[in-house]
Order: sequence, then structure tokens, then C-alpha cells
Amino acid sequence: MVQEDLGKKLLGILAQIGAWVPSTPRPAKKPNLYKRLMWTIAVLVIYLVMSNIPLPGVNVNTSPQLLLMNIVFAANTGTLTQLGIGPIVTAGLVLQLLMGAKLIDLDMADPEDQKLFTLAQKGFAVLLGVLEAIGIVLSGSLWTHVVNGIAVVSPPPAAIMVIDALLLASSTVLIIIMDEMVQKGWGLGSGISLFITASVVSGIAWEVGGWFAQNGHVIWAGLIPAGLMVGFDKVIIGNPLGAPKVPGTNIGAMPDLIGFIATIIMIVVIAYLSSVKVQVPVAMHRMRGLRTKIPLNLLYVTNIPVLLAAIIFANIQAMAQAAPNSPLATLAYYLTPPRGLLLFLHEPLRMLTYSIALIILSILFGILWVELAGLDPKTQAKQLIESDMQIPGARNDPRHLEKVLAKYIYPLTILSSIIVALLVIVADIFGAYGTGTGLLLAVMILVQYYTMLTFERAIEAYPLLRKVLGE
Repeated sequence: MVQEDLGKKLLGILAQIGAWVPSTPRPAKKPNLYKRLMWTIAVLVIYLVMSNIPLPGVNVNTSPQLLLMNIVFAANTGTLTQLGIGPIVTAGLVLQLLMGAKLIDLDMADPEDQKLFTLAQKGFAVLLGVLEAIGIVLSGSLWTHVVNGIAVVSPPPAAIMVIDALLLASSTVLIIIMDEMVQKGWGLGSGISLFITASVVSGIAWEVGGWFAQNGHVIWAGLIPAGLMVGFDKVIIGNPLGAPKVPGTNIGAMPDLIGFIATIIMIVVIAYLSSVKVQVPVAMHRMRGLRTKIPLNLLYVTNIPVLLAAIIFANIQAMAQAAPNSPLATLAYYLTPPRGLLLFLHEPLRMLTYSIALIILSILFGILWVELAGLDPKTQAKQLIESDMQIPGARNDPRHLEKVLAKYIYPLTILSSIIVALLVIVADIFGAYGTGTGLLLAVMILVQYYTMLTFERAIEAYPLLRKVLGE
């Protein structure tokens, strides 16, 4: 009881902070699909513009490496989106973990508790944004550059540092508002999904035709320009331009043809697995035992376990930047996959460590997500009975139905968590563009958007469906 009271008090304090953030009202009338698309595109454009506005006093250099933290947090180093969606997703993850550990007792079916959680998450995100902004500025990582292999920090005047911290904190608040606006019905899906997808697509575009600066020279590192310069037969594997003198990129770090082929194959495989269903037989009691089947996705947990695991890894990477020679930096190194066949063969222990950590965390987060999202056997059994359905051969008793459904749901949860983790691992081994994690997240988000657009078009084409579905 003491822990629950402390949890509620903590949520109350965070909710008070969240209440100060401007809130986007829900539209009085649901906008049509065209307007929602326009708002979604407008939010995306604003975010992309922010991603290309450098912070005062910061020299933004294109990097030959795609960092997991930049992909997962949809961040762009040295710009207004330096923090990206990091504070938002980290705040949500921490609060979800506290709920899973029963340190916070909330009934998410209760509108009041749901409102408290939403405000607390918003307040926690703002608090994290402020703390991370101050931490990044004080660490000096924004003004660190390498001279003759030695990291040199050249901080600007104190006034510039204060302005940068304020801009980063303000950007976090603006991103929260944009995400909330999209989720409340002005746009489609969520701002977080939108920003992650844009970040991954940008990363893939960079690996196809990008460049980076080294010693004052522009080096074309993308597959197409590199292939045109040296011949596509020489970009099958490894770095056709010679090993650039950039830490961590001296072995096969540049995009190659194998990675490009792996990207296409992984997109097809992920899209296909997203459509595979596991059929659970049910019978309708009131319709004289009419039998039907309830389809459960083979990827029952979708991309959530990998996303949550990636958030953990990305936060470790972000903290390690402030302490480059610490044990935390070593941990961050081993939790970052070596991308590409050459790096995989050169550092098998690093890939093994990353793979084991990713699979274990994916399973744990998969089970946690099923319990918190109402996908567990108990909730599903309750919904079956309320829908007047039952599993053939099973008693119409919630506890018995729960046991029967558990035989389907928990193995499917573990299996799907392992599958999505393996998809990421295989994609990284072959150097798929956009990183394995980014590719999985982006493809599954785009599949969800396609399904959403199909549904919305059907609703607008057949208004009667809106009434049937209670829209």
C-alpha cells in the first residue's frame, strides 16, 4: 500500500508538470481523410525542417554511421531534433515498467486513471527533455571533434550553451504537442511512428546515395555513387572506397550490394510475416453453435518488443557519449550490432552478445506488453464471453477459457518475440540499409498505415459502415 501511495503521488507530481504543456483539443467533428492526411504531412514536414536546423554554435557533420539511437529516437545530431522522440518513448517505457512491476496501480479502463497516466507521461517526458538537454550541453559532446585521433572539446560562450539547452527543451515540448495532435484525430496514426519511419527512410536514402565529410573532403559513400565511380562489381561487399579514417568504420562499414539485396528481401519477408495469421476456432452460443475462427497475428506482439529493447540500448548509447572511456561505453559498444558480413566475421563475439541481449529483452518485453495492452488470456477470455463466443469443447467459464487461450497466446507471444528479434539480427548481419531495428519498425509501421488508410477509405466510401461501427 505504501508503494502504491508513493506511486500515485509521483504520478500526481508528474501530471502537474504535464498539465502545464499546451494540450491539443480533440476535433469537434472527425476530419475527413484528406484533411487528416494534410495535417499528418504538415507535422512530418515541420519535424523534417527541425531536423535540418543546426543548434547555434554546433557544426553538423554527416556521419558515415547510422546510430541506433538516431534511428529509434528519430534524432539528428546537432540539430533541434538532437533529442528526437527519446524523452517521450523513454518516459512511456519507464512508466509502463513501473506498472508492470505493480509499483504503480492504475486501472487503464478507468478514464480518470487513464487521464492521470497520460498527463504523467507528458510531464515525465518534459522533465527528461530538460534534464537531457542540460546533460548534453554540459557534457560538451555537441562541440567535440577529432584532431589527429584525439577528441578535442571547443565549447562556445556560455550564452550559446544556455540557448542550446533552451532550444532542445523547447523542441521536446513541440514534438510532444505534434505527437498528441496526430493521435487525437487530427492526423493518422501517431507522431512517434511517423517520425521513426521518416528517420529510417532518410537513413536508407543516405546509404543508397549519401556522402560524408572527411578532412575537408566530400566522400561519396552511398551504393549508387560509389558503384558509378568504381564499378558495381567492386561494391558487392565491404568498402569500395578504402577504409575511411573514422573510428569504428575501418572494416566494411560502407553500404554494399549485399546490404541492398538484403534490404529488399527483408522488406518482403517482414511484410509477409505481418499478414500471416494463426486461427483459433470459436463457436457462437446464441447462433446454435455456429463455428468460426478468430485470427491472431503470427507476429502477435508486432514490433513492440524490439522497439522497447532498442530504447534501452539507445539510452545506454546516449549516456555513453558523455563518458567515452567508461565501462558504460564498453557496454554500449557490445549492445550495438556490427553491421555487414565483414564486420560480423571480424567481431562475432560482439554480434553474439547483442543477439542474446536482444532476444532475451524481446521475450521479456513481449510478455510484459501482452499483459499491459489487454492481449493476455484473461482479458481475451472476458471479451469472448461478452461477445457471446466460446471455444468448441471448452466450458463457458472465464477461468477455463483463460487456460485454453493461454495455450495459444503465451507460446505465440514468445515465438513472435523471438521471430522479430531474429529478423533484426539477420538484417544486421547482412548489412541491411536503415539498420535491422529501423527496417523492422518502418516496414511494420507502413503496413499499419496501409491498413489504416484502407479502412478509412472504406468508411468514407460507405457511410453506413460508420454507423455500424459506431464511428
